[in-house]
Amino acid sequence: MDPVLGIGKLGFKRWYERQLIEGHAWLITCVLCLLAVAACLGELSFRGPLSQVLVLAVFVFAAGALALYGWERYRTIMTAVARVAERSTCDACRTYAAFRLIGTEAGAMRVRCRKCAHEWRID
Repeated sequence: MDPVLGIGKLGFKRWYERQLIEGHAWLITCVLCLLAVAACLGELSFRGPLSQVLVLAVFVFAAGALALYGWERYRTIMTAVARVAERSTCDACRTYAAFRLIGTEAGAMRVRCRKCAHEWRID
């Protein structure tokens, strides 16, 4: 979910929590697919029927592709979350994650602290 849309709709804390859950779900998917690849490669024998070899090869390819996609999604989500979280502390009162989205400008979010009304940009 786009940070601007997500934070505007859910608020920072709920958006942050959901992004962490989604990111770690992709990481778990990646690990499970790698385990499936290892298990299939252990079962692969070129002495068996050709159909079995082809099915295992297709499964290994699909699980490997999903593992790569899952790792990339995990990395992308965590990078975006970390980038926004680093700028989520009010410079004036040092309060973390207590802001309201007030607008967007040139790809950045304009936010206002709920405690002291200080405004800043989150890129």
